[in-house]
Amino acid sequence: MINLLKEFRVVIPLFSIIALTGATHMASAQSPASDLESQFAFELLLDVDSQLDAGHTRIAPVTGGTFSGPRLSGTVHDGGADWITQVSGHSSLDVRITLETDDGAIIYMTYKGMVVPGDGGLYWRVTPSFTTSSEEYDWLNHRVFVGKSKQVDGQVAYDIFEIL
Repeated sequence: MINLLKEFRVVIPLFSIIALTGATHMASAQSPASDLESQFAFELLLDVDSQLDAGHTRIAPVTGGTFSGPRLSGTVHDGGADWITQVSGHSSLDVRITLETDDGAIIYMTYKGMVVPGDGGLYWRVTPSFTTSSEEYDWLNHRVFVGKSKQVDGQVAYDIFEIL
């Protein structure tokens, strides 16, 4: 019982401090606590082969490509693929590729995304993640990224942004 009273002595003043400072006001679920900020990470240009038909899923082999940005650049290895599944009016993307930076670091990149037709064209967004053992590019392992498609003749292209 004495321990319980000690806990109340600590909790009661804490609630009093919160009430006095006005900190009891919680952010509304309808208003953001802050703006979402991003910065350009790199442009990704993928060379893809003809899609293979597997029913509701089509497989687009990735045969190469390039990426370039302020902090990294290099080439995309042959051997990756994009599994494109048709789901209730949109395409669900599942892509796995291997990047090699100009200085020889290997980076595994995977992304999920969706392509949805709309009045303003295609809504085509992806959420890439990265795995690398390179110390130079370790920051990729610990960040959130979002990609937006763009039109480049003969290639699948994205601008990839780091969410800050």
